[in-house]
Amino acid sequence: MSIEQRKIELISWITSLNNEPLLNRMEELKRMSIEDTPKEILSLLNLSNQANSDKLTEHTTSRDILKNQ
Repeated sequence: MSIEQRKIELISWITSLNNEPLLNRMEELKRMSIEDTPKEILSLLNLSNQANSDKLTEHTTSRDILKNQ
């Protein structure tokens, strides 16, 4: 998956969020420098970046599932 596709998916996911505390936390992360980012998050991001995109599971939303029924 290209970086552009990943950005689009992330934007789509964020626009569908209705969780105020999660959005607040994401805004905090946006303001952090890389040095301030929790090491656990950086570790997960690195793992995700190394994953073979051919072996990833495509995620769907309940809205997508219901739309196809």
